[in-house]
Order: sequence, then structure tokens, then C-alpha cells
Amino acid sequence: MRSHIRHAVVVAAAATTCTALAGGLLVSTSAQAATRGPAPTRYADDFNGDGYHDLAIGAPDGAVSVTGPDGAPAQAYNAGYVTVSYGSKNGAQKTGLKALTRNSPGVPGDATQGQRFGRTLANGDFNADGYADLAVASRGAGRDDVTLLWGGASGLKGGVALTGVEPGQGFGSVLKAGDFTGDGKADLVVGSSTALRLFRGPFKADGSPASVKAVDVGAGFVYTDAQKRLAVGRINKGAIDDLVVLGDERKRGRVLLGGASGLRKTEATVRGGNSAVIADFDKDGYGDIAVGDSAHQIDTERYAGRVMVTYGGSQGVDENRATKVFTEDSKGVPGGVEAGDSFGVDVAAGDLDRDGYTDLITGAPGERHATCEHCYISGGGLYVLKGAKKGVTGTGAAFYPYNAPGLPRPAGTYRIPQVLKVTDLNGDRQPEIAIPVRTGEPRVWSVGTKNGKVAGTAPTRVVEPPVDPGINPTTFEFGVLAR
Repeated sequence: MRSHIRHAVVVAAAATTCTALAGGLLVSTSAQAATRGPAPTRYADDFNGDGYHDLAIGAPDGAVSVTGPDGAPAQAYNAGYVTVSYGSKNGAQKTGLKALTRNSPGVPGDATQGQRFGRTLANGDFNADGYADLAVASRGAGRDDVTLLWGGASGLKGGVALTGVEPGQGFGSVLKAGDFTGDGKADLVVGSSTALRLFRGPFKADGSPASVKAVDVGAGFVYTDAQKRLAVGRINKGAIDDLVVLGDERKRGRVLLGGASGLRKTEATVRGGNSAVIADFDKDGYGDIAVGDSAHQIDTERYAGRVMVTYGGSQGVDENRATKVFTEDSKGVPGGVEAGDSFGVDVAAGDLDRDGYTDLITGAPGERHATCEHCYISGGGLYVLKGAKKGVTGTGAAFYPYNAPGLPRPAGTYRIPQVLKVTDLNGDRQPEIAIPVRTGEPRVWSVGTKNGKVAGTAPTRVVEPPVDPGINPTTFEFGVLAR
């Protein structure tokens, strides 16, 4: 019998379920944790229990092969699928991926047009059997729902519909996993159009949670396409996961602290934006909150963007420390502010140079873009701002453009990155950065890091859509990540 996954102290979370390396120790953002068992480690994204992190990828616009009304083969467009790039000593699995759809054996329901299976993902050991599972959101005829795909020795296989409340419009627009009650079991926060609910684990074989409770954020927010606006992590030195929720339309965010009775609202707030991550950048034991605001205007430069770091404390935020604000004009940060750079479009965290301080990674898909109107060329890149004793600093910051040495050069026009996820798929304790790249042939790059440098001599593995007779692998949206 495998022992249940036990949650490690979380020091970084994105939107994500980004995984980070700090001080040589693996840490994570969404209940990813070590466990005792045959392998040296288990993680809440280790679907096949082999001791390596895995990378779940959604393609909600993928077409699925179905039988038409006349009995002839047909295509259900935008039915959607998910797949997993399994980690190994060689890193991300590049080819041979298998698609999971609503038509796959053991998966409830049937694939239908417009279902968008895989539009939102979250991973965790929801049934407490020692294998990571995957929560997958999809749409229906006025009845959106969430499916739990069960992990096992052969990876994800079969599943069940999440129960506990009557699904409705927007159900599953947000999925965030974590141990929000401190009982060592993975819970799931599910967003609908205007509400969040906490589904407490463990989940039974029929998809029912231990309990369901409404989450009082303390503000009226809309959660459509809000996955990057919520972050999971441990802020107040507790052994329980906490949650940061940014408001829609860049409204100030709220800090919710976990506890035995679930998530509770606090008086703490953070500046608004479109992405968030929790990480201990100054190594004081409190999780800090980084917010990306890519729509921020600087002087006349629209969508120049900024990143703001608010430092954590016992009540959620340290009121004695000012929020740090970084732009492309900040001291030490390469480049300069320009309209459309979208600095802060996504934020992630990881100790890339393994000095014990977690670094801040942020995307700028418009950096190095063409200055002429309606010029469609490749561009974008990512910034790394170092963590230090006094927190995030621009000193020693680095920028890696879309055409940096070591990165692939796909055909056609492309921009990076809109989405970032830090993980360690080859188990060498040196993180990789997963970046969905959308071109004529979409791919997910697993970009290696080495000695604090991105790409270069560190290999990048390119994950391709599955070649599977049950789907049409050509999909623009291949690259929805569990985060």
C-alpha cells in the first residue's frame, strides 16, 4: 500500500502550480509534496507514481473523432482533450503522448462539439491513494462541469464527475488545489461565474468531497478566465495552504488564510493585476505575493506593464514593508518601458541559481516587438529578477528574448510567453520553465536552466500534441497548464 502524499511547506505558487527549487530543496505552490514510499519522492503532479513531476496539458479547442447522426465518422470541433508529458531522467516526454477525451474509456460523458474539455486544470492527490489526480473543467449546454481523472501506476486513466453541488454556468472557470484545512488531504477550490467554493478532500470514488463550503472573499468578483488571478501558497508560516484572489478588471486582491474550518477572509489586500504567485523571496519564512499587471500604463505608454511584490506576514501582509514595484525602467532591469510590452503578463517563482533565495520570473510578450503599426513579427521574452535577503531586486536581473541561444526557432510568427510554469521534470533539482508557444504548429517548450541561466547550454525539450486517431492534433490552444 502506498502512503498518502504529505504536503511540504509551500513557498511558491502561481497560477499556478509552479514548482520551485529553493536552497536545493524542492518546494511547490499547490500541495506538491514529498512522501514515503518505494520512490524517494512523490508529488501532487506525479500521476504515475514514479517519483518524477509530470506536466498536464490541455487543448480545449481540439477536435475529437465521433460517430455522426448518420453513423458515419465525424469531428466534434472544440470538444477538447488533455494529455500528460510524463517526467523522467530525460525530462519532459516529447512524443508518444496519449489523448484523454470524454470518449476515453472510464471518462464520464461523451465528447460533443464546443465542450472545451481541458479549459482549466488542477492537480493533486484528491482521493488520497498516493497517486496524483487531475481536475479538468469543460463546458456543456448551460451546465459546465468538472471531471476528476484518477492517477495510477500507468498514469491518468478513467475518472468521475465532481459532485457536491449542482454545476452551472461558469463552473470550473477556476480550479486551484491545496491543503487549505491542514489535514494532509488535497482540497479543491472551484470557481463559477461569481463565486468560489471549497471542496474538501479526500474525494470518494463517486466524485463526492468530504464537504463543500462557500468561500467568502470579502468582495464581489467575477471569475471568468481567472485562473492566473488566483495563487496558492503558505503566507503566514503555517502548515496550511493560503489563497490570494485578484479581482476582475484589476481590482485590489484579497488574502485568504487557510485553517481547520477552511479559508477565511482577512483585512489584507494587495494591488490588482492579471497574474499572481506566492513565494518566500527573502527567506524569512513568510510567503510573499507577486502580482503582474500587464495592462498598467506608464506615462503615455499603454500596456507597458509592471510587477508588484507585497511581503507576507502573520496576518497575511506585512504592513510595515512597502510594496515594491518593478517596471522595465527599474534599476538593474534590462530594456526600457514601451507601449505593448505587457511586462507582468504572467509571474512564476523558482530558485534558478540555487542560492537559497527564490527568484521571480515574469513574461513580456511584447518586448522587442515591431514599432511599425500592424507589423506581425516574432518577439517577446521573459525576465528573471533575483530574490535576496531584502526581497526581490532588480540587481542582476536578466532578460531572455524569444530568440535567445538554446531556444527553438519555430517557423512562422510567435510571441513568448503568455504563460509560465516552473517545474523539475528530470529530477535534477534544477528547474525547467514550461512555456506554451502558439504558432502554426503549437508546442510546449520545457526550457532548461543551469547556474541561474535560462536556456543556453541547458537543453530545451519541445512537447508536441499527441498523434492519436481519436483526435485532430492540430490545435491552437495546446498548452493549457495545470497551475
